[in-house]
Amino acid sequence: MPEIELDLGAQLIASIETLNTALSRQEQQRQRAAQCIRQIPLVSPQMNLSAGGAGVIDIPDLLAAKTGYYWGVRRLTLSGFTAGTAVVYLNGTSGEPVAPYAEAATFTFGRGEVLMHPGDRLVVVASGVINSGDYVQLNGAADCFEQWYLPNYIG
Repeated sequence: MPEIELDLGAQLIASIETLNTALSRQEQQRQRAAQCIRQIPLVSPQMNLSAGGAGVIDIPDLLAAKTGYYWGVRRLTLSGFTAGTAVVYLNGTSGEPVAPYAEAATFTFGRGEVLMHPGDRLVVVASGVINSGDYVQLNGAADCFEQWYLPNYIG
């Protein structure tokens, strides 16, 4: 009987060690996931407008998802204008329109609705912003996360 008790004890210790290792790995993964995602501000300088009230904001250093990262755009605000229109595009003026603005306003998006891949950028195009003192400025927020986290982010 002592042999059976020793064998069961060894099996129990091995099972506990396996469980402990699995729990440690799970905790490390949870901590890694918590550190790989953060919310970043989206801020551009004011748009330079032509005499006709048109202009473009296209600043990849500020408004592009960097290599190795995705952005989930959560909020876009265009402010400073009382006349005219503006459109936020993905990847250039001939890209996909993300948000059309008939006036200064804020758009909010759910997780994954406006997903920017590494290298994608936001571009703002305005026209008819002709009132004296008006300008166009983009502000907002995006979830920024490492590429490996995409399946978890999308859910």
